[in-house]
Amino acid sequence: MPMTNQISRDELRSAIADKLCAHFGVTAETATDEQVFQAAAIVIREILSRLHTFDSRTAPEREVHYLSMEFLMGRSLMKDAFNLGIGDALTGALEDLGRSAADIFETEPDAGLGNGGLGRLAACYMDSLATEGIPATGYSLCYELGIFRQRIVDGRQTEVADNWRTAASSWLVPCHEDTVEVRFGGRVEQHWDAYGHYHGELRGYESVLAVPRDMLIAPYGDGRVNTLRLWEAHSPNDLDMYLFAAGSYVQSLEQRTMAEVITKVLYPADDHIEGKTLRIRQQYFFVSATAQSILRAHCARYGTVRNFAEHHVIQINDTHPTLIIPELMRLLLDDDGLGWDEAWAIVTACVNYTNHTVMSEALETWPQGLIQSQLPRVWEIICEINRRWCDDLRARFGDDARVGRNLIIADGSVHMANLCLAACKTINGVSALHGEILRRDLFREKFVIEPYKRFPKTVGVMAGYDIFANVVVLTPPDKAAEVYAATQPFIDRERELAAGITTLPNGAGLLYKVLGNKPGPVKETVREFASRVRKSVKSVPIPPEFPWR
Repeated sequence: MPMTNQISRDELRSAIADKLCAHFGVTAETATDEQVFQAAAIVIREILSRLHTFDSRTAPEREVHYLSMEFLMGRSLMKDAFNLGIGDALTGALEDLGRSAADIFETEPDAGLGNGGLGRLAACYMDSLATEGIPATGYSLCYELGIFRQRIVDGRQTEVADNWRTAASSWLVPCHEDTVEVRFGGRVEQHWDAYGHYHGELRGYESVLAVPRDMLIAPYGDGRVNTLRLWEAHSPNDLDMYLFAAGSYVQSLEQRTMAEVITKVLYPADDHIEGKTLRIRQQYFFVSATAQSILRAHCARYGTVRNFAEHHVIQINDTHPTLIIPELMRLLLDDDGLGWDEAWAIVTACVNYTNHTVMSEALETWPQGLIQSQLPRVWEIICEINRRWCDDLRARFGDDARVGRNLIIADGSVHMANLCLAACKTINGVSALHGEILRRDLFREKFVIEPYKRFPKTVGVMAGYDIFANVVVLTPPDKAAEVYAATQPFIDRERELAAGITTLPNGAGLLYKVLGNKPGPVKETVREFASRVRKSVKSVPIPPEFPWR
């Protein structure tokens, strides 16, 4: 990657002033802080675009595709400038324009693409892959409203919609030429080819367009600029002109509304059938668009799908993207004309699964009737995977409870984790202890069948640590800034301890994380942090721990 740390303070100041004039029709003196932020973001994004073009001159032989329903990316302006080696130059340029750099950085909203550890893990992986120079693309949904924005009204927390995309539009680049069609509902018509292969053809379906909006990921140092591709749902018909002409204005927009609601919010409530339906439509829309995009690019380069697994590694973060398995099978069977065994060999050689829970009752399931009605062809493929998986289980265990525990379709539900067990090349937890629990307990039958091929790996976020503490502090912004400045991240290898701090979205407070292998040091570190917070907010530290006798 070309060096960027030679970009000067004066060059950045001039570039930001030029963007203010060209994009907003204002000068540096009359611009608002929001406009200055947008102009600075455009400048950084253009630098990243040039670096991305440089990195993409030679297509990689092998690429990672990381699928997650969440990416908790945080704020990009200061982080990207720092990673590019121009953080000080940008701060100076903003000050030369008569602005406080801290105020401009604070203007940026947090990207409303996640709300917890799942999304933060995904974001850390994208940063690390870019820094290590590994060709990778992340995939998720371009949620319009994110999770929520916190407001304090009469001393109580109030949640309102967080419209983050308007302010963050400078980072998102629409790629209309890569739009794909995703189909819901309809009926399957059977078709057999000359080789005796069955292919299902969907008729009477509902069509939704998936439009990608790309966000570039800046590496730290001499890495590689990678892409986070976010899918946005659109209707192929913006307006029903007949209904509109008849005066039915609301009904004329119904098709557009039902399409766009797919990417309206992250994690809609699913305690009713409408919410469950929207959730499954979100998940399928996400994986279908992603699978089509990856296969299209692969075929454009190689002209065949038969070598797909040699060039692509697909990692799914938790079970939300599990439908990538039957969707890849559908595309390989129905669109590319492969037989079942050939398609299955490709899918099982490239899809991998990260598990996030050791509680069987917390594993994701969906009513089978919902899958049947919304995704009829995918349902047929899941049924066939389940049949063959059952045959494998019975051949090893006979007809006992171990077979029932691992069924993909059971008791009127589709068990997503079991679908991953049947298809994924590797399975991993988020720590060595987590992986050991998967092997010995939760997924033990799978590792009896294939003890070496799918032994659970350990991901980097907790490698070497078994205890994880999370401290959430909701405090006024001034106190949060004071505590943040006084808290230094560290890695203490002698005590097997590590800790770090970050800010919560929308100025809500702080998040402090501690990793360790023994409860005592982790508890002590958490207590020290809590005491620091209490002293800052109330001017009184936490009393010493009572020495029990």
